[in-house]
Amino acid sequence: MYSKMIAIPDLEAAKKFVNITNKFRDATMKITSGYYVIDPRSIMGVLSLELNKPFQFEACDNVPSELISEISQFEVSVG
Repeated sequence: MYSKMIAIPDLEAAKKFVNITNKFRDATMKITSGYYVIDPRSIMGVLSLELNKPFQFEACDNVPSELISEISQFEVSVG
């Protein structure tokens, strides 16, 4: 399982993030923000989040190292 806090600050970053997640169709992924659970492959879902706040990205089952590498550009530290 891979779980990180990530931030998507604007529309361009949202498009890039969704394009990355769509490359990995075999991986089970989700975004959680408060009570909401969003499919990270959905641009409408991602844009429905408050983009000024970080949220939790999780991937389990068949998490390719390429996914982790490409998603790492969105990681933020919270604390």
